[in-house]
Formats: sequence, structure tokens, C-alpha cells
Amino acid sequence: MPLSSTAESLPEITEKRILEGWNLSNWADRLLEHAGVGVTIIDPDGKLLFYNKWALNNLDRKPEYIGVNVKNNHKRKVTNPRFDAMLQLFKDGRRDPVRYVARPYGKTTIIVTVSPIIVDDELVGFSQIVLLKDEIEEMINRFNDTGRESFERAMLPDSWTSEDGEEDDAP
Repeated sequence: MPLSSTAESLPEITEKRILEGWNLSNWADRLLEHAGVGVTIIDPDGKLLFYNKWALNNLDRKPEYIGVNVKNNHKRKVTNPRFDAMLQLFKDGRRDPVRYVARPYGKTTIIVTVSPIIVDDELVGFSQIVLLKDEIEEMINRFNDTGRESFERAMLPDSWTSEDGEEDDAP
């Protein structure tokens, strides 16, 4: 089913989680494209509708996969029954995301969150958000080793100021 909900009935509007008069759909495609994580969207039957550039660069995503059931491209056939079972959970009413860790490409481990896309109380598709385990572990280890300051220095190397207000340009 197409995304046909009226703006007034969207939770972002009714729960006042969006600026009045602003429409997320104006920027949604750019948000998905530049989110810094893999984003894939499939329809209720598993047909690939969209993937962002991050997914193209880090996952097995190709233009010829668009419009095709993702099960056709799974390398390990044991994946398909698991995939079907996960989608069935959502079709049966699950609304909480499913999270898992996988190594579909041999050496790259990914952290995956699959969520239902619900419009007007109808399941219209699924989103898949993917992170690289090695990148997450590196960030966590850096934080555990040095705390918040290493993040501030990495993000703001030319203008970093310590908590005591002194400038510090050391990485």
C-alpha cells in the first residue's frame, strides 16, 4: 500500500514532535542518504525499494537489486527462513525492532536493526539500519580509554576547549 496518510494524523504531528508547518518528507530523502549508517527499505514481501549510499559502499547493494526480493541475494540459504520468520513477527503485530549481529560477507560484522514501517495502522514495509561492528567497538574503546575529551578533540580539533575553559589543540 502506498504511503497515503494525511499529515494531520501522523504521530509527529499529533504528539507535537515536529515544528508546526514543517514537513519531514521535504528532507527525509537527504536524511536517509546522509545518516552515516546503512539504510535499506523493503516492502512487506521483502522487495528492495531503497538503499542509501552508505549501504552501497559498505554492504552488498547493487542497482539491479532494486525491485527484487532481498532473499534472492542472500549468500547463505539458511538466512532466508530466518528472514521470513522475522518479517512474519512484524506481520503478526510486533512493533518493536528486531536487532541482531551478522557476518554476511565473511569478515565484516554488522549490527542490524529492522523495524516495521506503519502507516494508518497498516504495515507498509520495513527499514533496516546497519552499523559496522568494528567502527562501534573503536568508538566505545576510545571512549572507555580516554573519555569524552577524545571525541571532542576529534570532532573539533582546531577549537577544542577543555572543561576548565582552556584551549587545547592536541589530538
